Amino acid sequence: MSNTNEVAVLGVGMHPWGKWGRNFVGYGTHAALAALDDAGIPWSDVGFVSGAATMRNGYPGYVPGATFAQALGWTGVPVTSSYGACASGAMAIEAARARILSGRCDVALVVGADTTPKGFLAPQGGERTDDPDWLRFRLLGATNPTYFGMYARRRVDLYGATVDDFTAVKVKNARHGLNNPNARYRKEFSAEDVAASPVVADPLHLLHICATSDGGAAMVLASMDYVRSRGLDNPV
Repeated sequence: MSNTNEVAVLGVGMHPWGKWGRNFVGYGTHAALAALDDAGIPWSDVGFVSGAATMRNGYPGYVPGATFAQALGWTGVPVTSSYGACASGAMAIEAARARILSGRCDVALVVGADTTPKGFLAPQGGERTDDPDWLRFRLLGATNPTYFGMYARRRVDLYGATVDDFTAVKVKNARHGLNNPNARYRKEFSAEDVAASPVVADPLHLLHICATSDGGAAMVLASMDYVRSRGLDNPV
């Protein structure tokens, strides 16, 4: 086990993003197998599975770590599951990193996948009057674009952010997508393109807003000792 505070990224994989109409487990499994292939290691070397998904995938989505481990073939390794909305993937990576740095495994597989409905992401059913997400949607009619438009205006007020700052993120993301065969949209947009798109929820324009998509991504993390044992001199 490693005594350093670093972990290495040995491989990554992704299922193309789009609207495919299939189960999220297939997306995650596809990404996981691609990551293992990219890393050049067998599934049997994995000592920990860190899964991420969302509440929209039923019970298997509540326990994605176990769901993906089962789909890949149970080996008895520990699993964990993360859900933190848009931060789910980062949380799953941190859980895997912590496991490696604690000396409890040498190789961890992080897998995240999702399916989303078309249009607005409404809160789950039921009466939850103490849930601000339920309240803003049901009582105010504040859909996600409205909600995040309010957050954007708050950021302008608190930190002096500008619409150009938000636009720069879109331009950067589109540039990355252009070179990623798994991206849903492979088209470059200029700041002028974003500014010319319709306003959806001031100050957000249409091209500031993410489309709801289905897909998956995975990453193989490893301890530095494991990396050295495989003779890898320049790990990421």
